[in-house]
Amino acid sequence: MALLTLTPTQLTPGGGGPTNLTAALAASPLGANTGVVFQNDGKTIVFVQTNATGSTTVTSDIGVTIQGQAVPGVQVSEALSLIYMFGPYPSQYNRQDGTNNLEIDIGTPANVAGVVAIRVPGVV
Repeated sequence: MALLTLTPTQLTPGGGGPTNLTAALAASPLGANTGVVFQNDGKTIVFVQTNATGSTTVTSDIGVTIQGQAVPGVQVSEALSLIYMFGPYPSQYNRQDGTNNLEIDIGTPANVAGVVAIRVPGVV
C-alpha cells in the first residue's frame, strides 16, 4: 500500500494569509497512492475532495490497541464532488511506532481529486 506523505500548510493567525482550499486540493492529487500519512500534532485538519465520477470511503486508522487488540478505524463514505474535513485528531490515532504519524486510507483512490492537510494555530 503506497501512501502520500502530506506536509501540512500552516495557517496564519488572524487571517494574515488565507489559504485557497480549492487551489490547494487541485495541487495535491492522490495519484496512485491508496492513502495519506502525516505527522499528527493535534492541530491538523485533512480535507479530501471526491471527483465527479464516483464516491469513496475514507478510514482514519486508530493506532492504539486495547489489550493487544487492534481498534477499528473510523470510516466515512464520501459522495461525489464534495469536500470533506477530518480532524483534528487526538494522539490515540497515531501509529504506535514512535513517529507520531497518522494514516488515512482511501477506498477508491481514482475517485479522489485532491487531499490537503492544514495546520490550525491555537487548536488545543
